[in-house]
Amino acid sequence: MYPLLETLFGFDVFMPVVWLFLAAVVCVSIELGAKDRAGAKLPIFYAALGGVLLAFVSLFNTWGGAFEPHLILNGGVMIDRFGLFLCAGVLIGTALCCFTSLGAIDRLRIGLGDFLGLVLVAASGMLLLVTSYDLIMIFLSVELMSLAIYVLAGINRSSGRSAEAAMKYFVMGAFASGFLVLGMALIYGVTQTISLAEIGDALAAKDNAYRNVAMLGIGMVVIGFAFKVGAVPFHQWVPDVYTGAPTPVTGFMAVAVKFAAFGALGRFVVEAFPDTLGGEKFSPFGMGMFWAIAALSMVIGNWLAVTQENVKRMLAYSSIAHSGYLLMGIVAMQAYPDSLGSSDAMSAILFYLLVYAFGTGGAFALLTWTATDSNEDGGDLRGLAKRSPGMALAMSIFMLSLAGIPLTGGFIGKYMLFSSAIEAGEIWLAVIGILASIVGAFYYLRVIVLMYMKDPTPGEAEAKNADDWGVRFALLTASIATVVLGLMPNPFVARAENASVTISAPQQPAPVLNAAIPAAPSRS
Repeated sequence: MYPLLETLFGFDVFMPVVWLFLAAVVCVSIELGAKDRAGAKLPIFYAALGGVLLAFVSLFNTWGGAFEPHLILNGGVMIDRFGLFLCAGVLIGTALCCFTSLGAIDRLRIGLGDFLGLVLVAASGMLLLVTSYDLIMIFLSVELMSLAIYVLAGINRSSGRSAEAAMKYFVMGAFASGFLVLGMALIYGVTQTISLAEIGDALAAKDNAYRNVAMLGIGMVVIGFAFKVGAVPFHQWVPDVYTGAPTPVTGFMAVAVKFAAFGALGRFVVEAFPDTLGGEKFSPFGMGMFWAIAALSMVIGNWLAVTQENVKRMLAYSSIAHSGYLLMGIVAMQAYPDSLGSSDAMSAILFYLLVYAFGTGGAFALLTWTATDSNEDGGDLRGLAKRSPGMALAMSIFMLSLAGIPLTGGFIGKYMLFSSAIEAGEIWLAVIGILASIVGAFYYLRVIVLMYMKDPTPGEAEAKNADDWGVRFALLTASIATVVLGLMPNPFVARAENASVTISAPQQPAPVLNAAIPAAPSRS
């Protein structure tokens, strides 16, 4: 068989990507060929959901197989359980977006086929990003993901805020891409390689003359990723874009994009950061950079979230704070003197990303359900418990989890992150994180007070939509998952630990997609 076909149709990372791309094509084709848009909604939804489910099946088959981490595409893509875990997280965010968008399409007056097609294309880029193993593949994956998200942010053409959000995200995204590609160019200029595994070794072998250029290149790549995750001081786009974009898109960005960006950043730190640079230890520079960004993100994100009355905007600022918590795990990962401790910190990051996906994805699903034609931000949550007790209970679970209250997944996730930081010796950063979490608990609990202890706003009625069963299913799934992650975390923690120990270069890389396609035999 040709090497290309062996790569595409073996159960490697490309099979999930292929399924998502095929599903995107089917969704758009149904939209274009349908005479009745309303009648085409369910076929489009099932096509998108089918692509996501098939991608999940491919991931599970690969995870369950007896395989060693290996490279494909000439060393550009790494197949390991670390990448597969992150791929699963991206697909969870994609599935939640599919369900929540079903009931919002009519209100937004956009085509479901176009919408879900773009979501699936963006998810394809994310799957490639979390498994990328060289600089070129990272950049191409980031752009594939970002271009689709730019369009999704502005897809509601009847809303001026949506267009403004798309423009702001595009401008800031281009700015971030500039930092990313310039940093990669500097790294390549110093090391003469694009492979992440080789970059760290090449930098460690350089003398002091290359130190400043290498540090500048690494710093610019980190800045590019900091833009993508919305960390301080590169967070200015987050509140406006999250608020202006359609709520299902905001939920997708908050969950799937964060999974993809933190996955790529974690791999870059583990593989490309050198032990020494110019004869000096590199870790103080790397740790100091992440330490400052993490501390600022936790403090400023929570402080600004407290001042918000709009729940959607509050969740936007809180996402900045959660980026800070995750970056604290990156700091702990670098501070550990041994690989075992570093693996523990990475598993804490992976588990927290999973918890955050269900908590934040569920919260934005609830705001999608309560949104109205006149208020895309999610309407007024005052007295929601009296209008819809089940919805109020689900939102309460999400808020408690994001606040880190015991018996929820958020408590376990924060406990793992703070423990990793303390065990790594980063006591002050952990103290900042704990104090910031206490502040964060205030505005999360304030939402619960609004729902249970305030009277409904006059004229605010329960949202009615014939297709809101999709949102209800997403809320039910996310709330159950949040509780299960808090009460029975061990199986999921074990998988996160299993994934974290595989993030290393294979000792014998597999032959990859650079083999020439054999010429056809001569007829003579």
